[in-house]
Amino acid sequence: MVILNFLTDKVRKYQEKKLNDAIQKLKIHQKLKKCLEYELKTTNDESNSIKNEIKKQNENITIWDKNIIKIREQLEKL
Repeated sequence: MVILNFLTDKVRKYQEKKLNDAIQKLKIHQKLKKCLEYELKTTNDESNSIKNEIKKQNENITIWDKNIIKIREQLEKL
């Protein structure tokens, strides 16, 4: 029983660390997207490079949102 609790605690700490890392990565991508949108608005640059980069950031944000949801579900099961 003690070993099981020990392993459960280790897994919980690992999942919490993964969750914090995922949240930080999500924040980075959101901030980068905001900067790109601001750059697009201020420069009036109609090039596709900034728009493509914004699309990539949207995809990354979606991926990290899904990862956070999965990690939270895993933590609830513990």
